[in-house]
Amino acid sequence: MTMRFKDVIATEEQLRAITGEPSERAVQKVLPRLDSHCISLIEHSPFMLIASTDATGNLDVSPKGDPAGFVRVLDDRTLAIPDRKGNRRADTFSNVLQNPHVALLFLVPGYRETLRVTGTAQLVRDAELRDSMAMNGSAPDFVLVVSVIDTFFHCAKCVIRSGIWQPEKWPDVSDMPTFGKILKDQTHAHEPVEEVVAQIEESYQNRLY
Repeated sequence: MTMRFKDVIATEEQLRAITGEPSERAVQKVLPRLDSHCISLIEHSPFMLIASTDATGNLDVSPKGDPAGFVRVLDDRTLAIPDRKGNRRADTFSNVLQNPHVALLFLVPGYRETLRVTGTAQLVRDAELRDSMAMNGSAPDFVLVVSVIDTFFHCAKCVIRSGIWQPEKWPDVSDMPTFGKILKDQTHAHEPVEEVVAQIEESYQNRLY
């Protein structure tokens, strides 16, 4: 059933009537390149998210993680993100071939502020770059090279509210199903749950790189 709402914001004017205008500081903090503070956070980040869209506007957000500093700062306008082994869907890569615009969000565990970056991306296979980003002797098949358009630090209010870096505030996940159970139900797999779980764990153990 499609939900219908009575009071919906439909214009920028309506939005600003409620939110007001951003402060001068909020506007001025947006930079056209990476400064030393941006670079420092990226070098400390073991986890980030990439948002991309295809030619018709279908969106995707993909998580990426590796040891801290896995995203390489090539210069103050260029980032290199290695691709690691996955399920071969290649959603981000497929989107970039249709629409190069991407948005990145960098997180550092224990650090409250996050870093947002927008830019344009291309898929690079230069052997020297790929080899320089090898892990456990395995070089990435692709490197996503992002040309920075703008960047800024995002304040910590959402992180503080969520308690994401405070273990005592983490939700109890003991009642959540295993990923194996989820996959079996969603894909109607014929294998028993235990076999699906074992396959996933084997992949986690032996096919990270």
